[in-house]
Amino acid sequence: MNRSVLYIEDDPDNIRLVERVLTRRPHIGLHVASNARDGVSAAISEQPALILLDNHLPDATGAEVLRQLASTEATTAIPVVIVSGDSGQAIATELLATGASGFLEKPYDIHHLMAIIDRYLP
Repeated sequence: MNRSVLYIEDDPDNIRLVERVLTRRPHIGLHVASNARDGVSAAISEQPALILLDNHLPDATGAEVLRQLASTEATTAIPVVIVSGDSGQAIATELLATGASGFLEKPYDIHHLMAIIDRYLP
C-alpha cells in the first residue's frame, strides 16, 4: 500500500509546516513539487495516496491542475485536496465540482489537516 503524500506548493513556509505535521506520522512519505508541471509529473511517477494541491501556483491554478490529473489515467483515482488562502464556500464548491476531494483553508487548522491525512492514509 502506498503511504505517501504529494504536496504541490510554492511557499516554503507552508511546505515546512506540512513537513513538521507529518513527523507525527513517520510511516507517511512526503514528496514536494513547487509548480504544476513538476507536480503532475510527480503524481504520475510517484502515484501518491493523496495530493495536497495549492490553489495558486506560479504556472497554473488548482482547477487547471485538477483537470490535468483527472484526464490522465495514471492519476485520475488519486484524491486531491485543495489547500488555499481563498476563503468562502463559493470557491470551495467550485473546486469540489471540478474534481477536488476536499478543500482546506490556509492558514491550516493542524487538527483538520491531520484528519484529512488520516482519512486517506489510515
